[in-house]
Amino acid sequence: MGLRRALRLSRVAVHLALGLLLVELLYPLLRRDARMAIRASWCQHMLSLLGVRLRVSGPVSFGCHLIASNHVSWLDVFAIGALFPCWFVSKAETRAWPLIGWLAAANETLFLRRRSARAAYRMNAEIRARLGSGQSVAIFPEGTTTDGSRVLPFYAALFQPAVDCGRPILPMAVCYRDRAGHRAAAAAFIDDEPLWKSLRAVVDTPGIEAYLVLDDALAAAGRTRRELAARACGAVARLNRQGLSGAFDEERDERVSPVFNSA
Repeated sequence: MGLRRALRLSRVAVHLALGLLLVELLYPLLRRDARMAIRASWCQHMLSLLGVRLRVSGPVSFGCHLIASNHVSWLDVFAIGALFPCWFVSKAETRAWPLIGWLAAANETLFLRRRSARAAYRMNAEIRARLGSGQSVAIFPEGTTTDGSRVLPFYAALFQPAVDCGRPILPMAVCYRDRAGHRAAAAAFIDDEPLWKSLRAVVDTPGIEAYLVLDDALAAAGRTRRELAARACGAVARLNRQGLSGAFDEERDERVSPVFNSA
């Protein structure tokens, strides 16, 4: 166990260093679509190094969306980033994480100070600008992480930009299961837990599979942000139950390809 952990962690460290070099040396020279292709490949390889296999089920929609997902772990960003070339909205505390915070900022992450109405107002302006330019944005409207067994009610504030821009909501559940098909408790990252402890739990648990379970997009036209938040929450809760139950196991697709917007 100790040797396997050391090998995995050393490879993860090398991959993080590679990410630094890519951002510093290549990103300034590349268009956004090329940067997003690199990010998708880098995220897929990071999951592989951590021993996590990515699975996708449901309609993978092209175009510009506000992606609304439940939030279980720091792994969520790697899983979603491996598929979608989207912006992320993350808690402001993430920006202070050594190296990872810097990489997140360089890879289209917007940082939100929680429990601040003024910060939420400014964040909505940022999201509106991205959606208005045809770039998808992923939000975690539960406002915190959970153990993955349930989906908390969604906060409605960050749905307002979708209403303003007329962009659809893409509901998505992120689920983690182990080799036995049970919920992988090791993948969950609760806010007060040290990051190093969560990382160790992930690399020590063999056979974790990350599932992205998607549904048809929800039209924003004619709906308030509260209505959209409630509908998205209901859809994500249903998708989460399906993912944890293995309802789509027969649909597994070994190939995970990133979805690119035209912007």
